[in-house]
Amino acid sequence: MKKLSFLFLLALSFAACQNKETTATAGSSADTTKYPYTIKDPEEWEMNTDPKNLLVAMNTVKAFENLDTAALKPLIGDSIHLIVDGYEFKGLKADFLKTAQMEMDKYKSIYITLQDRESVISKSKKEEWVSFWYKQISEMKDGKKDTVNFFNDLRIKDGKVIMWSEYVQHPMKK
Repeated sequence: MKKLSFLFLLALSFAACQNKETTATAGSSADTTKYPYTIKDPEEWEMNTDPKNLLVAMNTVKAFENLDTAALKPLIGDSIHLIVDGYEFKGLKADFLKTAQMEMDKYKSIYITLQDRESVISKSKKEEWVSFWYKQISEMKDGKKDTVNFFNDLRIKDGKVIMWSEYVQHPMKK
């Protein structure tokens, strides 16, 4: 039995040391790592070093922090798709700004602490996104206070936000 176990371990070690190229892709076409999932048509991304999109995205989030739809207006495309914590909006800028103003009217104040950001562009140059991680401390007009962690993805096209996905992480209650 010991000889069989030793031979099995030897064979397993030999197989593990083999350097086989796989067809699975998760990143670049040169990626030979074996991943549990494959992507049918992977879009390859690179860091966007042009600061324009990052500035548009930051000013968009800052306009919400300042509860200022006038500052938000020039940053939004003619139409926008917004997905946030159980709510979705898809429509024209004017309708979005009305909805945003109704939401902002509920707040007394919002304070954001940015934790990280990333701006990327597809290698085909067809899509550009900016992502943010931040903590938001807000106070409603009724006095209720809340602290929430956010992750935002903003798609930028021609210098305007055309899609905004927001993911919320509510802190654990003690």
